[in-house]
This record gives sequence, C-alpha cells and structure tokens, in this order.
Amino acid sequence: MAQLPQTPERYLRSPRFRRDESGLSLLVIAWECDGAGGSERVIRWPVDGAGSLGEPEPGPLVPAIETLDGQGAVAAAAAEMRAASEGATLTIANGAGETELWLEREGSRLLVWAARGMAAGPAIADAPNGTWVAWHHDVREDTGERDVSKWIALRFVDADGAVHRPAAAMTDRDRDRHGEEQSFEFPSLVVGADGAVALFGRGSHDFYRQDLNASGFGPRQSLTDGSWGSRGRRVVAATLTSGELLVARRDRRAIELDVMAAPTGGAPALEPAIVDERRPVQGGAARRADPAEARGLHTYFGDIQQHSAHSDGVGSAEEVYLRARDRYADDFVALTDHESFLGKRTGPGEWRYLQEVADAFDAPGRFATLLAYEWTGKMYPGPGHKCVYLPARDLPIVSRDDVPEGAELVRRIAAIGGWAAPHHIGWTGADEAGHDPAGQPTWEICSCHGCYEHADHPLGQRGELTDQLVDVMLKKGHRFGFTASTDSHGLLWHHGEARKRDPYRTGLTAVQAPSLSREAIFTALKERRCYGTSGAKIRLDFTVGGHPMGSELDAGEHQVVGTVVGASELARVELVGATGVLASGAVDGVDGSLDVTMRFPEPGYGYLRVVQVDGEMAWSSPVFCG
Repeated sequence: MAQLPQTPERYLRSPRFRRDESGLSLLVIAWECDGAGGSERVIRWPVDGAGSLGEPEPGPLVPAIETLDGQGAVAAAAAEMRAASEGATLTIANGAGETELWLEREGSRLLVWAARGMAAGPAIADAPNGTWVAWHHDVREDTGERDVSKWIALRFVDADGAVHRPAAAMTDRDRDRHGEEQSFEFPSLVVGADGAVALFGRGSHDFYRQDLNASGFGPRQSLTDGSWGSRGRRVVAATLTSGELLVARRDRRAIELDVMAAPTGGAPALEPAIVDERRPVQGGAARRADPAEARGLHTYFGDIQQHSAHSDGVGSAEEVYLRARDRYADDFVALTDHESFLGKRTGPGEWRYLQEVADAFDAPGRFATLLAYEWTGKMYPGPGHKCVYLPARDLPIVSRDDVPEGAELVRRIAAIGGWAAPHHIGWTGADEAGHDPAGQPTWEICSCHGCYEHADHPLGQRGELTDQLVDVMLKKGHRFGFTASTDSHGLLWHHGEARKRDPYRTGLTAVQAPSLSREAIFTALKERRCYGTSGAKIRLDFTVGGHPMGSELDAGEHQVVGTVVGASELARVELVGATGVLASGAVDGVDGSLDVTMRFPEPGYGYLRVVQVDGEMAWSSPVFCG
C-alpha cells in the first residue's frame, strides 16, 4: 500500500484515474493551505504497469477546483447525478419524490430504473456485450418503501437495450443494521477480462469491495480500519497492464493506494429486471391552520443542521435537499458539514461546490436553502461545536484551525453578516464565555442527541454537562432564541444515541416569516422569530404585549398570548420562566391556547412549551423583559 499524506500546508482530495495516449495517471486536487484561504491545483502522477507512481506533475494554482473527473477539473452543480464512460452516459433525474435513471448510448436513450425514492452516485463501466451501471438509493428491496439507509443497485443493459439484474441475491445487504457502520453507497465498477465485476462502495465510515461472478456475489470486504472519520466519497480503480487493479481512495489522513487482484470467476448469471418500480402515492397529510397568519406571517419548517459524505455523514449534498423537499415536505434546509474534523478539511473548491448545489435547489416561494457549515471546536472546557449561517454566497469559511476560540469565531462571523449557534450543549458544552446575543442569536434546544432544555429531560440527552443547559443559561441572564435540528449523519437511531429510528425527524426549526426565501428565513432566525420542535410540525404563535417571540421588552405587566395547532392531540400548553411553569393554557384536541396578564419573575423571560400526547414537543423562542 502506498500513501500520499496530507499535511497542514497541503490537503489532498478527490483522487481520479485518467487514461490517455500517454498511459495511466492519477489525478488529485491539492489545496495549498496558507491560513488566508490558499489556492488549489491538480497534481498528476504517472502510473507504470505495476501500479507505482512516478514523479508528481503539479498543475497551475487556481482559486478553486470544484470537482474532478477522469478528464481533469470540471465545474458541475450536480456532479453526483451523472457518470460517463467511453461509450455511454448514465444520468439520474430526481424530482417530486421520484427518481429515474437514463442511459444514453449510441444515439438511444433508455430508462434503466424508476421508483418513488431518491438516488445518487451513479457509476458506469463498458463491457463487450453491453454496459454495467450502478447507483445507490433509499428504496427498500423487500417492501418498496423509502428508508433512511441507502444501498447500491447493479444492472446490466445489453446491446439490444434490455435491462438485467444479477440473478444471485446480493450478500451482506442489511438496511436495518445498527451501529456506526451503515449503508453502502457511491459505487465504482471494474469489469474483469472474463466478465466478472468488482464493485467498490462506501459505508458510513468504511470502504468496501464486493465481487460478482458466475458463482454470485462474494462477501463485502473492508478496505479500511472502519473507525469513525471523514473519508472521501468514492473509491476509484483502474486496470493495470499487469492485469491487476490499482485502487485509490481518500482515507482519514492520506490518499491511500492499493494494488489488488482483478475480479475473476466468469460473467454473472442475469435475469430480466423490473425497470419501473413506482408505486401508488399515499394521500398527503391535511394542512393545519397556521396561527402566525393572524399577524400576516407564515410558519415554515426546516432542518438546519445535518451532515453528508462531505464530512462524516452519508449521501451526497444533493440528497440533503431532495430528502427535505420531496420526502418530508419541509420548507427549508441547511447542510452543515464539518469544515475541519477527523482528518477532513473543506477547501475553497469544495466550499464553492457546496454553495453551487445549495443554489441549484433554492427556489423562492417553494423551497429555501441556507448556506452553512459546522465549526468544530474542542469539547468542554473548550468552546464546543457551533453551526455557522451565512447571508450570501462566496463568503469565506472561518476555520477552527485558524480560529479556535468561540468568542472570536462569533465576532468574525458577525462582521460578515452571519451568525453562529451552539448545539448539543450538554455533551460538548455551551461556550458561555463566547456567547454574544447579536452574533449568536439562537441556541439549539433539541436534536438527535436529545433535548437540552433542562436536566433529566423526558426526551433524553447525551452528555453530562447539566450546568451548560438552556434553563441554567437563561437563569444567568443570557439571551438567545431556540432552534431544533437533527444533526443527522444518516444513521438509523444515530448509532444508538437517537430516540427515533429515523434521525431526520428528531428536531425541526420553525420560523415566522412573510415569505419563503433564503433571505426571509435567514432574517427570521437572526431576529429570533423562530422556535424548535422535537420533529413534529407543531404550529404555534407566542406574543408578549403584542410583541413576537424573541423580542426584548421593558419590565412590567404584559399580556401573554399563545395559540397552538398541534400535529396530533395536545397534552399541555405551558408558559415557562425562571421559576418554572408560570401558567398553563387550555387544550382541546389539536388546539391549544394561553392568555394571561402577568409580570415575569426575575430574570425576566418566558417561553411557550407545548407537549403532545405522543410526547412530541415544541418550544417558542423566549421573550425577555427588563
């Protein structure tokens, strides 16, 4: 095994092989980090017939390189939805909860697969009598229903355009697997000289090889130590003149290269494949009334923190937006991949790519995407983790490698118009010393890690830092609004930490805004016109003295009004302040209300807490008095 190690001065990513008249080459994007952003270049290594690398040939420095394919640096806002070989192109089209795979070859366009679900990461390989294609998707093979984990599908399209699948069942496929290592995605294919196929793919924290030949599927074989980390998205492989394979991947600390045996054992048996697997659509949920409309606003829901394979999660950036928009019918979403964590850094090209994808899905009036990332400081007594939200494109990342202190991060982000928010505060810490109510206007109250409203919460909580929780900080006089999000990495039960099998429904942020757009959502969050839920779309409105949640008022008596429309039957509507529950409202099925006139006890704050019979909850941002 050979390594191309990364250093603090040079970060390597996106290995690809290119074969041309000069022979086989390995291409890698290199970010020349200099503390002020730096530039990127493509470095080429010639590869000899035995898989050894020659002297590197650095290309020119450029500001940013978004993606890399076998032909060099390219720019594409949906690179994980297309694959090409010498003789064919495979394209994935996702939309309205459906996905279609189309193969273009020799002037014809063939439908390979269609289903009600989501697909990404296509791969393609030419064969003497047809074309092998692969992709990953979230449609279960046993029930046809969508699920959280994803798996690779493999098809063969013969020279006549007929679509086949392997006659043998794929071994080791487990969409219900628990633990840290789940899913099988981002395939790569190599066809051996006798027709056998080598399939490479990525799990949540490992890379695998699985061969298919005349005897069927072999077992999945791990290529790494499998430990938690931020690896690349795809294994790439090329056939050497020796007949062996040269395999490359970005592991946690280096580009790793291995010479491996080519697949053998003969071409696999095939059977006709069902091309169109779309099933009837279930009826949608009835629309609930929106209490915010009485004040000329609308309530919008979204998940503003989750991860993809661009850091230590699963799936492509594109899938984050497809899942939120088409599966959960959310109104907005933010992808917050770690910018520097567990061996991974986000360079200028990858950051520009992530912004390109976010822009491609942003559709004012229909769906909004936020620009964000996670700054990953040291756990308590360090500053912990904070998500950073930016108001516009092409603003720089403030890295934890350059700015390790939370207060300085918040100051720098505020200076460019953004804001930061701490999360899972009972586990990694709230960074009390770094809090600024203007540059850090909201805190995350609930996620897949549990609820951090107060100690021993009925929704559970990860970590033991009970002196860092929301109630403690509010009682100290700190001021911030509430959000909730999932922090999902795409793992069932979030490897045992989440209270739900589907981690993408463990927290939602709601905002009250006049319209649905990136700017309106960003402004509402920054002004604390927002609230958090445990994952249910509970609609609420909360005013004090006629002022909305998040407001700051003079001390005195104020009329406190809360109106709630639950996602299911309500159990309680409560006004919470420094001394606990200050008042209780009335509930009738899914409807709830509270209307009292009172002076808040010191420190003067109050927020509306809603509890449903099924245990789902919501928390308005507080109003502060005095």
